[in-house]
Amino acid sequence: MRIPRPLALLAAALGLAAPAAAQAVKPQGTGSLIASATILEAPIVGTGVNPLTFGSIAPGTTSVTVLPRTAAGGEWRLSGVRNRKGVAISFTLPASLRGPGGATIPLSFNGNYAGLCEIDNSGQCVLASYVTWNPVTTPTFFDTPERYSPGRKVYAYDTYSLYIGGRALPPVTPRAGSYTGTIGLTLVVN
Repeated sequence: MRIPRPLALLAAALGLAAPAAAQAVKPQGTGSLIASATILEAPIVGTGVNPLTFGSIAPGTTSVTVLPRTAAGGEWRLSGVRNRKGVAISFTLPASLRGPGGATIPLSFNGNYAGLCEIDNSGQCVLASYVTWNPVTTPTFFDTPERYSPGRKVYAYDTYSLYIGGRALPPVTPRAGSYTGTIGLTLVVN
């Protein structure tokens, strides 16, 4: 087979061999790559169980206190906690409740008004795990199972409850009507 001269010169310039005879191709090396995946923990799911309720306040009342883990206290129930190593808990607390015509009732959370408890399989608080703290002086509380069960590295149960209480400080002559506020909750779980 004869190659026209201009094409032969171009092939030579590019370092290409003339197609004289087919040559066997020998492998020059092998390679591999790694395939991977990460399975994430199931997400923590939180549900509001109880609102924080200061109840009906009569004119002239100057303070109403609600303790955590009581019928009037606020409660969130979290699921997906089992086998986690710890939970960092932070609340966003309102300064007051807002009512009709812009009226307010000041609030205080400066006391042991935050609480938590690991919940066993029968729905009961594991009393050794129950703790309260001041959400004002300790804005982020970090809990681990070792706090109440030395040597235990992860939570044994899947459910966890967070509680909030506080004090309402109504003016001596408050405006009649309903007052509300919002309490935020932030969790960092590992």
